[in-house]
Amino acid sequence: MRREVYSLNCKVSEFFSAPILMNSLIIQHNFIEARTTIDEVPCNRAGQELDLGKNKWLDLIRLASKK
Repeated sequence: MRREVYSLNCKVSEFFSAPILMNSLIIQHNFIEARTTIDEVPCNRAGQELDLGKNKWLDLIRLASKK
């Protein structure tokens, strides 16, 4: 039983690797969170008006899957 738990933990840690987390932070910075100094999301400031609702992550995934 202990060995099964260990193998499950290894699979989960492989899923959350550093490159995936870093890309997530970049996406959150550019498309999700408004900057406190300019009170605007960087992608909007660059001229990309995305119609994101309350759940911005889900809406970004939906937009990406359409293309």
